[in-house]
Amino acid sequence: MNQSNVLQPPDRQRVDEQITASIADAILDGAFPPGSALPPERELAEQLGVNRTSLRQGLARLQQMGLIEARHGSGNVVRDPQELTHPAVVEALIRKLGPEFLVELLEIRAALGPLIGRLAAQRSRPEDDEALRAALAAVRDAGGAAALQAADLAYFRALIHGTRNRALGLLYRWVDDAFGGREHELTRAYDDPEPVVADLRAITDAVLTRDAPAAAAAVEAYLNASALRMVAAYRSQAT
Repeated sequence: MNQSNVLQPPDRQRVDEQITASIADAILDGAFPPGSALPPERELAEQLGVNRTSLRQGLARLQQMGLIEARHGSGNVVRDPQELTHPAVVEALIRKLGPEFLVELLEIRAALGPLIGRLAAQRSRPEDDEALRAALAAVRDAGGAAALQAADLAYFRALIHGTRNRALGLLYRWVDDAFGGREHELTRAYDDPEPVVADLRAITDAVLTRDAPAAAAAVEAYLNASALRMVAAYRSQAT
């Protein structure tokens, strides 16, 4: 593959992030296979049409993601993306693979649903109940799709806090973080607030009445329905 043609000049408004995305995409496309070294900084800067300072900022992001590592005498060496779990790498895979990979990510999210609901119903304390009621009220009062999306994320943070399981919280947050700031591409999933409010009310009622089976089923049902809306929104954004 001709490496001189695989890197796209970045948008000047977010240069370092665009540099990161361009090189990450080239790595995921196989232009720079695992174990190979990236071209020298001067050559990369010329291909991308950026200055060396911006390039180094972009390379630093790639190092934080784990996609490359600086080796003395070898330069920036590419690592195997399949061995990495950094959310930014997963976000890059979503960008490259599209709805199919998004579906796989949302399947993991939905699979956590029954456990979230069951533990929240079993372990929530009075202060957790109050936080969940407040989060539901914020969902009901949200004005517009973007506000409803943010309220939905906040609701699940409150719900998961009530599980008293920190590892579960980390797993769920890892999946959410994998969207990597691309949540705006899923906002259309919240155009209709009615099913969101109704489903989150059902979850809240089950948790507050300590009905663990109902809470497990309600969370799973909501996350599955939400996934369908998100994939449809993502596809509409791409067309």
